[in-house]
Amino acid sequence: MSMVPRYVLAFILSTALVVAACRYIVNPASLDDDISYSPGAPTFTLKRDALDSGRVPFASHAENRPFGSYLQQTLDFAPFADLFGAVNATTGTLQSRGEAHITVITPPEFDRVLKPAGVTIQEIEAIALRANIQHARLSPVCLGRFSGSLPHPKTDTDSGQFLLFSLVVADDYGDLLAIRKKVFGLFREKGGEGALFQPEGFWPHATIGYDRRDLFIEDGIYKGTNYCYARIKLD
Repeated sequence: MSMVPRYVLAFILSTALVVAACRYIVNPASLDDDISYSPGAPTFTLKRDALDSGRVPFASHAENRPFGSYLQQTLDFAPFADLFGAVNATTGTLQSRGEAHITVITPPEFDRVLKPAGVTIQEIEAIALRANIQHARLSPVCLGRFSGSLPHPKTDTDSGQFLLFSLVVADDYGDLLAIRKKVFGLFREKGGEGALFQPEGFWPHATIGYDRRDLFIEDGIYKGTNYCYARIKLD
């Protein structure tokens, strides 16, 4: 019996690994198995190219005011307007921002951590533009929902019930995470304390609508797969 050349075995193994990885990326069921949806929640429809932002201009947010500077991947709002309408039809109480984006560096991360270390928003945007942020590859995971009271209201205005919906997305190829890692590298070069900024502390999502205001990690709200409420079907 003749031996199979090593390069043939290596090719077969590498091909199998690529196929397995592709199945995981393109098949939502590979992730869906680990998600707990709300019983009886409807399935919502999203345009297949809703997260394809390659033709959408980059939007700079570099305002000289508290929480006025941050980094985002800007999305076309039209498909999200349709999703907002479908979600709001189930509640009738939601507000929309009238735009859609994925926040990559949050205002608190910039104001409280990066800026004090000497990192400028212009440097962050330069990193993002070199990495073609508008071409970052994303896929929808689910519709996330928070319905309840905040665990630790900071003021009386934060008491009571809140309702919030977001599209949870997957940074399949790590395009956005790579940007955060490069920002972290710059932060460390400027003497920033590493424990203050975690590149992987990142849950990409697009806000769909809310009744009172948007909610954030600072409010105790995490928007990963733990946040999933309903399935998303691509049209």
